[in-house]
Amino acid sequence: MIVYKSMENNSQKSAIIVGGGIGGLCTAARLLKNGYKVTVIEKEDKVGGRANRIEKKGYTFDMGPTLLMMTDVLYDTFKYCGKNFDDYITLLQLEPNYRVAFADKTKITVSSNLPKFSSELEKFDPKGPEQFFKFFSDVSAMYRISRKSFIDRNFRRITDFINPVSGAQLLKRRGLSKLYDFVAYYFKDERLRQLFSFQSMYLGVSPHEAPAVYSMVSYMETGLGIWYPKGGMYSLSMAMEKLVKDLGGEILTSSSVEEIIIKDKKAVGVRLKKGRVVSANTIVANADLVYAQKELIAEKHRPSSPNQKLENYKQASSALLFYWGVDDPCEQMLHHNVYLCKDFKGNLEEIFHKKKLPKDPSFYTYIPTKTDPTLAPKGKSVFYVLVPVPNLDSKVNWEKGIKRLKKQVISRLKTEFDLDIEKKIKVESVFTPEDFKKKYNLHVGSAFGLSHHFFQSGYFRPHNKSKDIKNLYFVGASTYPGGGIPMVTLSAKLVTERILSDAK
Repeated sequence: MIVYKSMENNSQKSAIIVGGGIGGLCTAARLLKNGYKVTVIEKEDKVGGRANRIEKKGYTFDMGPTLLMMTDVLYDTFKYCGKNFDDYITLLQLEPNYRVAFADKTKITVSSNLPKFSSELEKFDPKGPEQFFKFFSDVSAMYRISRKSFIDRNFRRITDFINPVSGAQLLKRRGLSKLYDFVAYYFKDERLRQLFSFQSMYLGVSPHEAPAVYSMVSYMETGLGIWYPKGGMYSLSMAMEKLVKDLGGEILTSSSVEEIIIKDKKAVGVRLKKGRVVSANTIVANADLVYAQKELIAEKHRPSSPNQKLENYKQASSALLFYWGVDDPCEQMLHHNVYLCKDFKGNLEEIFHKKKLPKDPSFYTYIPTKTDPTLAPKGKSVFYVLVPVPNLDSKVNWEKGIKRLKKQVISRLKTEFDLDIEKKIKVESVFTPEDFKKKYNLHVGSAFGLSHHFFQSGYFRPHNKSKDIKNLYFVGASTYPGGGIPMVTLSAKLVTERILSDAK
């Protein structure tokens, strides 16, 4: 066993980041900029966490996140570190953003070109444009309020979260109601209500349960735009990895952490699977919070987070993912496409309450070769399908269910998008909730981690600093502000601010 001498009394500041996801890499970069010696330890053979990729027979598939918004947080990270984001990666703005197909055979194309989008809305309701601009005005204000008061900040006490001025502004705009109800106030057409509320499913929560404040995602889409990193979403992970190395950081891959070592109520290092001990005076866990606490820290060290409390956190839904290499250019499709089933509410009820596979699934497709043909052989397409499903806290026959859902998706692509690919799928990989659990250590295979209902948002979400263990911090989707690339990037900013403040 190789044991590294503790750096507890060393004058140099040191940090270990457990997990090389986007949040962990951004934290590493920020700490390096502040003079820390940083080691990132990742159990997989490459960094990225859920923002990963697989390559198969000439096709390159992004495995996880596919929508990129709020890009200012990425630019800010690189600028903070004294680097230019554009030197590391090229972003392309998508126009239009995506297309949504409804079960009644109607379709709408969502665009950041607001006059063009207004014309689309008018086809559904003559008052659609008027309703939209009222909605857009309120959600843009909600975004600005939330960004300043609830998203881009640390919470040390509940009074930091309950801000009378910001709270009053949100109440004025019905920001504390449920998302679907909030949207229904503006739009009368059921299809438009679905169009502006389904986005909460990006976070694995039903629009009938998500706080209305998540309507700001609609503003982020249409107001700030949807972007694509050239080379695929994994290019972001590669850019972050390069940033860390350029700043002098060390990255250990294929290295699984078995224990966060606690001594005298302080985190002092980690023990790897093969017995190697790596020491540092700051430990940041960029792993699923339930897993990190339960599996890496003995319960006796964390009285504020006993196992039962961790089990009681509400987990988000999961996803069934198909990665298809298709022998077709898929000209009928856009880069992003969504199908919303006939019984939208019933579909949500099945996933979130009955914990069943949906009878008639809604689904999302991502075809990056529409923008970046280098990801597949000439004339062929990378075709990513996401079907919202329950997490593993359910009794589902996955083997049987996967076959049925695949058949239904292929059928809907033919009937709703006029795309017949059944015999053109030349390459296939499938990623299930069980895979989310095994590959990413996500509790009950929840693809999106902790749910984003009100009492698991903001101050009520697990904090980024341990209450019980000095020098132990958390970053990523399980802590505030939440899931998604922009939010975990902000999470890195916030945890770095907390670490630097504590070190003074």
